[in-house]
Amino acid sequence: MLDQILEDIDTQGWSLASNFISDSELTSINNYFDEHKSEFVAAKVGQGQQKLRNEEIRGDYTLWLDPLIPHKTFLSVTQKLDDLQNHLNQKFFLGLKDFEYHLAYYPASYFYRRHVDAFEKGSSRIISFIMYLNSSWQDTEGGELVIYDREGKTLKKVTPAPGLMVCFLSHDFPHEVLTCQKERRSLTGWMHNRNLN
Repeated sequence: MLDQILEDIDTQGWSLASNFISDSELTSINNYFDEHKSEFVAAKVGQGQQKLRNEEIRGDYTLWLDPLIPHKTFLSVTQKLDDLQNHLNQKFFLGLKDFEYHLAYYPASYFYRRHVDAFEKGSSRIISFIMYLNSSWQDTEGGELVIYDREGKTLKKVTPAPGLMVCFLSHDFPHEVLTCQKERRSLTGWMHNRNLN
């Protein structure tokens, strides 16, 4: 799986990895998700003191986690991300030093308009990754991730299939989340070329 991700990043800058999260991992993460649902906060847009909730742009709720001291639920996923980061560094000399992630959900009828993850000049975000956590998902339920090139051409529309991971170069690919018809869950994060702590 790692070899295929590396080949994809090399040739096109993004990759899809089916079953990156196993069924048992999905069950454990969703149990954690349900137990901590009251701790999620409404995601905001903007920078610094200018951050505001704007549901015309972004409608998700997030719960940040600490990959340096992961809850037992996330130990195996954190190890997979660490392995991926090491392989990316070995092949592409990206200088990745740390990663961060949060759980997220979109209630039915919400979305996230087109944006770029490395939005600030000098942003340390190098690789973006999203893992889909719903136990099932139908094409009719929406919520696709759409990846664009810099000219606005659609490169890929990704259904949030259970256990699927998407990763891509943070600076290079605008993307959006289309309106979902039921709650859409994910673990989303970024690999950075600086230490976060």
